[in-house]
Amino acid sequence: MSDDELNTGAAKESNPAADKLRTAMEVLQSRLHAAKIAYHNRTELDGKVLEYEDVAGIAKELIRSNYELQKLLYGEVRLKLSVAKLLRASSR
Repeated sequence: MSDDELNTGAAKESNPAADKLRTAMEVLQSRLHAAKIAYHNRTELDGKVLEYEDVAGIAKELIRSNYELQKLLYGEVRLKLSVAKLLRASSR
């Protein structure tokens, strides 16, 4: 099943709460990407050099937001995420 087929049900129904969560997830994904780069390069982000716990905290926020969206759309969490997998994933 393609992404388009999975998203058609959600795309047909305009749900403002889902749209808000999707927007928040996009922001968190961008923040996680920036945090990973700053952590690996040992540069500052928001005025401090990030530690692992800081980057993991951002990943946990993203997971929480993703789970809220899944519960809203499907009534349950269908896809489980982990901090380790998010931090290992390549940032493209």
